[in-house]
Amino acid sequence: MKLIKYIGVLLFTVVILFLFVANFSSVSSSFECVGKVTSKGNVEPKTIYIVIEEYRWWVGLWSDSDGMVKLEIPNEVFEVYLHVIEAGEQLRIYESPNKIKGNFSKLSKVLALQTPLGFFDGKCKVIK
Repeated sequence: MKLIKYIGVLLFTVVILFLFVANFSSVSSSFECVGKVTSKGNVEPKTIYIVIEEYRWWVGLWSDSDGMVKLEIPNEVFEVYLHVIEAGEQLRIYESPNKIKGNFSKLSKVLALQTPLGFFDGKCKVIK
């Protein structure tokens, strides 16, 4: 009977730890970024939106990424960059672990990112 009680307590603890890790392993911030997209010599003003998910330290136990970035250019493009490395106040955004696409400054809120439409450079503000 005691064995069943211990298994029940262990199972309950595992479920609680799983729920904690699943719900609190990242912090999400949404930004509106106003700037320009340069492609083949053409410069076009553009507003894009990004969501930055920054992973908590314990995610580093099973992942080599510090977060991920979701990019939306309304009615045109939606991209997800799954590999982000934090370097001081900079977030380096990668398409794959070896292919850098751009960076985001947590200090100045400036985004420089190669998008499917061209190279975006602009200033972001928090929207959520």
